[in-house]
Amino acid sequence: MKQMLLLNNHSAMKKILILISATFLSGIAICQQVADLPANSFPFNLTGTTIQTFDDRHEGVVGYYTFFEDFSAGIVELKNKGVYKNVLINYDAVSDNLIAKSERISSAMVVRKDLVQQFVLSDGVREFKFIKLSVNGLPTYLLVLVEGDLTFYCKTTKSIKRADLGGAYNTSESRNDEFRSVNTYYIADRVGLRELPQTKKGIIRSFPHMEDKLNVFFKKNKINFSDHAEAQFLFEFIQENR
Repeated sequence: MKQMLLLNNHSAMKKILILISATFLSGIAICQQVADLPANSFPFNLTGTTIQTFDDRHEGVVGYYTFFEDFSAGIVELKNKGVYKNVLINYDAVSDNLIAKSERISSAMVVRKDLVQQFVLSDGVREFKFIKLSVNGLPTYLLVLVEGDLTFYCKTTKSIKRADLGGAYNTSESRNDEFRSVNTYYIADRVGLRELPQTKKGIIRSFPHMEDKLNVFFKKNKINFSDHAEAQFLFEFIQENR
């Protein structure tokens, strides 16, 4: 009887040790998957109680204020050349801010723009590189579309379109506020950074030496500038055929 009791105790202890080990290893795995930025990357100290969080500030608005609907593991490069991988990040297209989630605090937090050099978002298939440049004297995050002697950028800006309730006779289907997205395109060359028009004629005027090639291109391709992927296709053509 005593021997059987000892065996049962030994078996129970073994199960407890296995459970503890599994929990410990699981914790290590989570830490390896998600990384945190330094505490001073945020406007307020993570150890304090006043942290700029705003996960529910756009509650009830149709759509989402960020570049991606959800946060994803990305890369952040700070001005001190520190590179942080597997950070849960997203781009706030309303306020032009990089936002991140910390393991210590689940809400989204603004990352100090003065410390950020660039960051990369990923949807699991493609990577989207944002770099901080001065636009009209203000530090601005621009999505890099094409890199080279000519570099093309996109600035995605989101704003809230208020619902037009309009009374009892309103026939509008929209009864909720919703996010609307607007793209602005820039080119950087030897002259500097300048905005590009979003029409066929405007693009041809911007690259007069390519008029014939661009006319052929536009005959074969209709570009919707509200889609930065289509604009990227055009800019890649210009880069390769200029």
